[in-house]
Amino acid sequence: MPLNLEQPKRKTGISLTPLIDVVFILLLFFMLTSSFVPWRIVDTPLAVSSAPKADAEPKEVAVLTLESNDGRVLFKNQLFVIDNASQMSDLVEQNQDKTIAIKAKKGVTLQSLMLLADQLKLLGAENISIANAFSSKETK
Repeated sequence: MPLNLEQPKRKTGISLTPLIDVVFILLLFFMLTSSFVPWRIVDTPLAVSSAPKADAEPKEVAVLTLESNDGRVLFKNQLFVIDNASQMSDLVEQNQDKTIAIKAKKGVTLQSLMLLADQLKLLGAENISIANAFSSKETK
């Protein structure tokens, strides 16, 4: 009978421990070196009621109603779209000497409201006001 001197072959397994260590170190590295975008804070001071100044003449108010989140704006029964720069520019030019008050219908998000205010400011509007959302009158 022949003598078998070969060692039985051991299965060589791949250990996952070093792989997990490397992945953990990479994760930790990227978490510590990444910079996150800081939160933008919008300063919206609330209006304080005060007695009107005797020498100050109250400005006329042009009320824009933000109809929906897709940028439809109603002004004097005429429909405008925020994306149409020429329409919005004409609207701002016609009401340059007035305070532009923005009202929002129910369901309009704050993001849409701020987008409209930013667009008006970029087009040259100087006096922009956001109408009181908590007034007792319901916006139609």
